[in-house]
Amino acid sequence: MKNQMQKGFTLIELMIVVAIIGILAAIAIPQYQDYVGKANFASGLSTLTALKTNVESFIMEEGDFPASVTAATLGVAADASDIGTISADDSATAAGEGFINFKFSSGNPGVNGKDIRVSRDADGVWACKSDVKEDYVKGCEYAASL
Repeated sequence: MKNQMQKGFTLIELMIVVAIIGILAAIAIPQYQDYVGKANFASGLSTLTALKTNVESFIMEEGDFPASVTAATLGVAADASDIGTISADDSATAAGEGFINFKFSSGNPGVNGKDIRVSRDADGVWACKSDVKEDYVKGCEYAASL
């Protein structure tokens, strides 16, 4: 009798490959979501950090914190970011005090609807707070709410 050569894969071999892919996906997808959340936070923070120079220039020229972030006041376009909006508040009591805020309107569920706030006191010292998921906050202080 002549032995026949096996052609193709057996069902159990295919099932093992599918199980391995499933296990890898179960580990990789949450890690990827964390990576995206951290990247979203870093993008928002870098957008605000870049505006600090413009705010300082505005304060030097006008003597007070800008009341709103517009192209005229800070040289930033209304669509400066695809994942959120930028706003400013000068309601503080001392001259030069205020904050600029980045509100996420899309992105990872850990950042969507959350804020990053960079505030300036009358002495010119900047501080950063955020209510984004605590694991994503780097270079900023975590606050449960802003």
